[in-house]
Amino acid sequence: MQLQGRKTPARFITLLFRMFTVYLNQEMPKFRIGTGQYIFLAELFDEDGRSQDDLTRSTFLNKANTARALKKLEELGFIRRVSDGDDQRIKHTYLEPAAREIEEEFWEIILKWSEILSQDLSRQRQELLLADLEKMADNASTYLKRY
Repeated sequence: MQLQGRKTPARFITLLFRMFTVYLNQEMPKFRIGTGQYIFLAELFDEDGRSQDDLTRSTFLNKANTARALKKLEELGFIRRVSDGDDQRIKHTYLEPAAREIEEEFWEIILKWSEILSQDLSRQRQELLLADLEKMADNASTYLKRY
């Protein structure tokens, strides 16, 4: 595939991410979280009790950013971090009731953005696009493992 100029998937994915950041900054303040923390809540809503290192790997953020984001979520009462019983260096992250209280509205905000992006696209096109994006993410992840 030959792409000319600025018409590359990366350009549009980056633009969409920046727009998503603007959207989240408008919608998430009611929870007192920002774009640096929302991804960790999303990850934990999908799988509670994950280790801090696992969250770092799955979000492709560095350890310092993960630690700062989790510290803020902990201060807000959304999570608690617990040292592993077998290895004290490992910290598992668990959702607190305060996080469960906002989970439904949290996902409504996230899904609303998906609806905004996919309006006027057929259900079939949306499914194909999602499959393509998942494949692109897998390709990027595989490539980045060499670092």
